[in-house]
Amino acid sequence: MKNFKTGLHVLLTFASLLGFLGGWATLAHSRKPIQPTDNSPQGLDPLPALAPMPAIGTSSSSANSNSGLFSIAPQQSTRRSRAFFATSGS
Repeated sequence: MKNFKTGLHVLLTFASLLGFLGGWATLAHSRKPIQPTDNSPQGLDPLPALAPMPAIGTSSSSANSNSGLFSIAPQQSTRRSRAFFATSGS
């Protein structure tokens, strides 16, 4: 059993090193990315921009000015809300 574990460790180590070196060689021989020659590539639309978000203390409407960020309704306590998977027997 000890020989099997040692052989398995050696096999996994060899496979890991082989995979690492193979990946390294693949990346080393791959083509380099194309560098843009000017600042405005033709044929591409500009990236969309989002409007800045309002500060946390301000609100967008006067109706929400007195409410907090979240409103949580209280839960109604019912018999069903307890663990429904519990058995009433032994």
